[in-house]
Amino acid sequence: MPRHICVFALLVFGCRGSVPSDTKRKLAEASPAEVEVPTPSPVAAAQTSYACSSTQQLTFGPAVPPDFSQVSSDQDADCFGWQEFIALNWPADGQGGFGDPGDLSPLAWQGYMSNHQFFQPNGAPPPPWGTSPTITLDCIAEAGLDPANANALTALTMVTKFSSDRESSDAHQAAPYKEPAWLGDVSGHNVWYEVRLNEDEYNNLVANQLYSLEDQTNYYANAANPALALPMGAWTSEIGAMEVKAAWIEAENPIDDKWKEYKLTKAVVVESDTQKCRAMTVALVALHIIHKTETQPTWIWATFEHVDNTPDNSEAANTTKTWTFFDPNCAPKTVSNIPEFCQFKGQSEVTVGCDSSAWNQAPQYWIGEDCPDPVPVQVTRVAPIDANASAANHAAWQAVTAAGYTDSVWLNYQLVNVQWSTNPPTSQPKLVPLDVLSMQPDSNIANTVLETYIQDKRCVDCHRKATIAGSETLPSDFSFLLQEAKSSGDIKDASLAGARSHRRRIIE
Repeated sequence: MPRHICVFALLVFGCRGSVPSDTKRKLAEASPAEVEVPTPSPVAAAQTSYACSSTQQLTFGPAVPPDFSQVSSDQDADCFGWQEFIALNWPADGQGGFGDPGDLSPLAWQGYMSNHQFFQPNGAPPPPWGTSPTITLDCIAEAGLDPANANALTALTMVTKFSSDRESSDAHQAAPYKEPAWLGDVSGHNVWYEVRLNEDEYNNLVANQLYSLEDQTNYYANAANPALALPMGAWTSEIGAMEVKAAWIEAENPIDDKWKEYKLTKAVVVESDTQKCRAMTVALVALHIIHKTETQPTWIWATFEHVDNTPDNSEAANTTKTWTFFDPNCAPKTVSNIPEFCQFKGQSEVTVGCDSSAWNQAPQYWIGEDCPDPVPVQVTRVAPIDANASAANHAAWQAVTAAGYTDSVWLNYQLVNVQWSTNPPTSQPKLVPLDVLSMQPDSNIANTVLETYIQDKRCVDCHRKATIAGSETLPSDFSFLLQEAKSSGDIKDASLAGARSHRRRIIE
């Protein structure tokens, strides 16, 4: 998977790809022998387990599993991915159901600290864990928010999939490196991205003072130090380092019935073209989960997305459905008179096409302050969701329904894949690339919204090259997050001076 963050028994459903939501709901209501369907209440569901594979059970509640247990196949790993997804998407306050339509309340993972809050300007220490982010007063005023309630909103400023692209010249980026990497949905709205880390990773980085560029550099200056290593989850100790990356789109007219199938939240965003703050309702379209554990020191890579995002590549030419990121009636969009500082490769006019040659192609101009608006990009899934992941999805949907959450928005989200190792290395070199062994499944894995333009990679292909801030050689234990660290001089990259899509800081 690129920069930021990547299946299951065949069962009776065979080898299916993405599943339209109407078909999916019918399948979720089916009752195969592997899943008992007694219709318990949501309260009882939290104490009831549901079969997902021969060794794995799904339970409903906020407990994140700290490591694999009896995982020996892709089928088992996929169930683990779904268990993490359930726990992380549990209501943060523990109240209400699991994915009630229209519920705007925060999820468990939204209580993790954002990269913007953790990595402070000038490499200053982050605030204590649990500190609520404070939205700046000027942003609150621009968005017309009530200061008393503003900090309950999600702050979104990133319109590129690679969160350091505009922040520092020191980032070792996944493709497209130092190129436009924004994505427009069929309505022409850009996708908003956010990255968060859990408390165990926070504690480790703070204890080792790895929140500034200089401190990260100093760690490797001590030759006695081994390769930087983030904490591992274990059943006898802690959860271990976890990072999540989410993708959101604007939910126009949020009372429309279509949004009953999405997780919604209230947000304040920095508009890419004006750099002004605006309040809006946003809908979750993708989620990466990466987790370092004792049995998986090269991390577990799970990725999910909404079932209506995109068609499979093989189906796109004949689809009649308008997807979130694919319109069968698409018309090419020509963007003219592009200001010089928004141009990529000197192009003052760019046409974003619709035919198959234009599918999954990165747009060739920057969006940002005083730059053109985004336009729709036609997106397809290059590698269909495999039989193991498809079976895991059906088992999980059936469990959600059996647990009594028959209208849950999470019935509209699917696992794309989980990548893991059957024989991980026990140590790592002090230079990238890091070692990876026996990764399963050994195939390309991509989330169509988070990895639109590099769908020919595995998760670890990019992450094994992740480095600390200010270095192209010193590893950061598979995490690109550490590249966010600022130096005391808050260095910027003059070569990206025109790419001003999210320089404004709205969190104090």
